[in-house]
Amino acid sequence: MVKVFKVSVYFIMSLVFYGIFSTSAHADTVSNELITPDVNVTLTNDLTGEVQNIEPLKINNTNNSFLLKNSESPINLGYEIFIPIVNSKENEISTRESTGGTQTSRGVKARLSVDFDTSGNNEKVRLNNISGGWSPTSNIYTITTRKVDAHSRITGNTKKISKKPSSNSFSYKTGWGYNLRVGGHASPRAWSSAKIKVNGMSATHTIKIEFTYGT
Repeated sequence: MVKVFKVSVYFIMSLVFYGIFSTSAHADTVSNELITPDVNVTLTNDLTGEVQNIEPLKINNTNNSFLLKNSESPINLGYEIFIPIVNSKENEISTRESTGGTQTSRGVKARLSVDFDTSGNNEKVRLNNISGGWSPTSNIYTITTRKVDAHSRITGNTKKISKKPSSNSFSYKTGWGYNLRVGGHASPRAWSSAKIKVNGMSATHTIKIEFTYGT
């Protein structure tokens, strides 16, 4: 059996401000607060169909709710997910939170970063670049069925990216303009997924990281 004992999600966020501006009223401050995308991370057991939702752990202490957003400031937001995996003799995969048992430092790290801008009032977002990849700690792990997707919106003049990277790293520019935040999957969205397999085993897990630019 292949067991995923613990999933640790490391949150990395960097903000670069090219200018500092002030507001004269509280309403102006609220309208210019930085709104970051929603992030969803799932791990799916491809044998059973069981889906585990992973709650990201933030490793910096910056309070983003009061950061003022300058429309000229690019934002890069990234997540890393490390999945420790161990082998056993049974040809199956199971997942659970780590409540005991033997820990291992071997596994697979998945990462996804997005570079984006928002308008001054946060009503629009422009997705500029998508990058990331998968890093096995040992050659006993195989990464297959790599996919990277994004869309500007799901109605009207929709622009899409749909890639199948041939290697374990990727970076794609979009060339898109600004699009409205309309909520849910209709908003600008980016996601990556891949299957993790232990050599000699038929069973796999699928790890997916998704950014949604809702309201």
